Amino acid sequence: MRRLPLLIALASLAGVLFLLYRTSVPASHVGHPAAIGAHAEEEHEEIEVAVSMGRLQRFHQKWWLAGKAGNAELARFYLHEMEEAMEMIADGHVMDEGVNVSEKMETYGVATVNNLAALLDSAGVGAMHAEASTLVKACNSCHMATKHAYIRIKVPDTAAFPDQDFAPNTQ
Repeated sequence: MRRLPLLIALASLAGVLFLLYRTSVPASHVGHPAAIGAHAEEEHEEIEVAVSMGRLQRFHQKWWLAGKAGNAELARFYLHEMEEAMEMIADGHVMDEGVNVSEKMETYGVATVNNLAALLDSAGVGAMHAEASTLVKACNSCHMATKHAYIRIKVPDTAAFPDQDFAPNTQ
């Protein structure tokens, strides 16, 4: 008879632990082998590709303007920003109408930005800027491969940022 309160307490504790587990693990992971006993894999947030593309377009324009002004430091910064935005999509497991957008971003975008960064480091800002059309071609090729050929990118021809000076810092 003395064991009954102990058994009831253990059963209650087990029930509380089970409820804590069920409320802390996303429903899609319950019963999944990787989720048993721990959160082995976090949920991927939904990536809004159009928002990321808007950021990329802004960084592309600023990168181009920095290159045109001969500002290697600023061009390197915007290449890095483009790479980060592209990697978010590349690592995001984005599928759209059966097309692996993440894979295409890795192939067309990340690889091209990395090549431009290497060119900037090895040959300078002028050589990098002379290859501005390489990034444009990669973007348009990716848009074609992802069934978005109606989105066409071009080499910028005007400054859309009148409040930013793109010239190298002389101080």
